[in-house]
Amino acid sequence: MNVVCHNMMVNQERPEHGVRDLKKAGFESLAVGIGVWYPDFYGWHKDKPIKPRQIDLKPVSERYEEIFTVCRENGVNINFAYGPSYGMPDPYKHRGIRENFRKEDGSADEAAIKAVEAEQATFVEKAAKECIEFCSANGVHYILIPPVTGDRTLGREWEINRNFYMNLAKKAKECDICILLQNMYQDMKGHLVRGVCSNPSIATEWVDRLNEEAGAEVFGFCLDVGVCSICGNDIHEFVVTMGRRIKAVILRDCDGKHDYALMPFSCVYRDGVQTDWMGLIRGLRDVDFDGELIVNCWNTVHAVSQLLRPTLFRFAKEVGDYIRWQIQLEQNLKKYKSIVLFGAGNMCRNYMKCYGDKYPPLFTCDNNPKLWNTEFEGLMVKNPEELKNLPDDCGVYICNIYYREIETQLKEMGIKNIEYFNDEYMPTFYFDRLERDEE
Repeated sequence: MNVVCHNMMVNQERPEHGVRDLKKAGFESLAVGIGVWYPDFYGWHKDKPIKPRQIDLKPVSERYEEIFTVCRENGVNINFAYGPSYGMPDPYKHRGIRENFRKEDGSADEAAIKAVEAEQATFVEKAAKECIEFCSANGVHYILIPPVTGDRTLGREWEINRNFYMNLAKKAKECDICILLQNMYQDMKGHLVRGVCSNPSIATEWVDRLNEEAGAEVFGFCLDVGVCSICGNDIHEFVVTMGRRIKAVILRDCDGKHDYALMPFSCVYRDGVQTDWMGLIRGLRDVDFDGELIVNCWNTVHAVSQLLRPTLFRFAKEVGDYIRWQIQLEQNLKKYKSIVLFGAGNMCRNYMKCYGDKYPPLFTCDNNPKLWNTEFEGLMVKNPEELKNLPDDCGVYICNIYYREIETQLKEMGIKNIEYFNDEYMPTFYFDRLERDEE
């Protein structure tokens, strides 16, 4: 599982400084945006041909060569790219555009609208194929190409997107690229509501139908946590329903009303976070997620001085690592043939409550001599010196908040395979604290 930095946290026009800061912060991967040919929505008219903005007519290879070169020079991997992202004109937000497609009797000119959709799709398809080829040439495996329309009011979202994606499938197969769809919201008179692929059952059906028609696993899914919050999704249900179709997750916080990209765990109201991180982490555990974790907090980054950004990048990396660690906690337990715990307190109780039957420890140990040779939660409590006799394939899990001090102690003893157990998202806890006489 890779912890990846979102591209908007780096100036892609002048990437050297930002990429070096990310590398120093510990990021090994960057998600890069390579969208091209952005059509001028505001110029759409049935009697006026659509023209892309001139500034975006450079080939992808020329436009984004520099950031790929800088990343390679600094040892930063790029395995995920944001491809072209286009939406059909919103009939509410840009009402004047829809007025251009009225007949004399006031009804919608469906033929004219479909002609514009076809012309739009031609632009998007050409740009997307160019991006796919560029990704293949530069070792990028995943490219996010959201549905060509997020407007559910059109009533033809599957028809439009099915044709669009199938036109890309052959190119993706030839280039060994996985195209990712994404959950989207829709702007309805200023209110953000559920859009295309915001229903997990429908999103699952789309991915499966596209792969079936493509004859290979060409399509996957990128889950945007911020969109889930905006759309009021049950994130755990969304993740479990999508399962292994999810290849990437965009980690960002928001207030559930606005399209913000804030540092995870930072959008707090009345001492409670607005995003259901517990549901996300438990869901990703349930489906054994092992894809790309993309940290997107560009609003937070752009709100602070550039002098503070290196520190913020380090914190962003630590947040990403923390989420990865919590997701992989049970996977981590599976990698050792046997395990031993260090600590005979509350964390040990919680471990035994949720994992004791599935991954039974050989014993636990503690620095308190009064506990040696006693039983705690069905485990014998031993002197830490007993750890020196463990086999090489045994993991030692510290169940104590003084992790760093105990880790130093174990390293000085020559102990290997040191891990830390602190599952903050387990299904059940012992909330009553142990009270011991320390005299």
